[in-house]
Amino acid sequence: MGDEAFDEAAFDAWLAGDPRCRPAYDTMWRRIMGSDMDAALQAYGRPGGSGHAWLVGGMTVLLVMLGGYQSLPLIALYLAQPQDYSVADGKVRAVTLADGTQLTLGGSAQVKIRYTRHDRVVELIQGTLFAKVAHDARRPFRIDTGSARIVDVGTSFEVSNKPGSIRVAVASGVVRFGRNGWFDTPIQLQARQAAILDKAGLNRIADVKPDEVARWRGEWMEYRGAPLRQVIADLQSLSPLPIDITDKGLAEKPVSGRIKLTDPVGQLENLSITHAFRVHKTENALTLSKR
Repeated sequence: MGDEAFDEAAFDAWLAGDPRCRPAYDTMWRRIMGSDMDAALQAYGRPGGSGHAWLVGGMTVLLVMLGGYQSLPLIALYLAQPQDYSVADGKVRAVTLADGTQLTLGGSAQVKIRYTRHDRVVELIQGTLFAKVAHDARRPFRIDTGSARIVDVGTSFEVSNKPGSIRVAVASGVVRFGRNGWFDTPIQLQARQAAILDKAGLNRIADVKPDEVARWRGEWMEYRGAPLRQVIADLQSLSPLPIDITDKGLAEKPVSGRIKLTDPVGQLENLSITHAFRVHKTENALTLSKR
């Protein structure tokens, strides 16, 4: 944008490329040049009037549109027909997208996929996904959860969208993770790093090993003397609520056997019997304590 010349041929090609583009552009134009702009022009220069502010605001938007067709990808993304994918509770689903990106869905995940020539956007409505992203420097890959945005160029990572919290863990590469807004500054996460966005804000949490990210993709996991805290960490991704352990001794109890990571609530009930602890459920968490 800025000093770049307006490319009329490219703009005309964009309008001709999809019959929905012209109506969308016309609608935006009418909103810019509608009654508010008329009022601003009439009030401009009037002593004590606020027309100047209206005019500046309206003309800013107008210049954005006339300054080049770089803003048109936003319209193309809005017009793109989404592809919907979901997975039932307790199941895992693998999805390969048009660019070769591989998604693994779990925890009753629901996603909407919108791809255009300029953007690759996944809306994670709920649940958990693991993404192995195909590299495309011209089209960064983005996951939106409503309250958070995760941007990546080519890597593999897990995103968990639960009520009140968004968690990201990176197995390889680099992602940017932050609130979904114009003025918030994201943090950069590299391989082995994780962070969470909740009521306490956006914060780094304990590092993870790459082979421990999204272990639920295999549904079952075999443990041999692993501390309970490790099993809980693996169950955490698909759990409908955060799982807390109140006692350090309980957290270190050894666990052996096959655990179905896609059934966190059921597995906690089984473990509570074999390892003698209580599971207390509230609206905000599942808390494990000694009997």
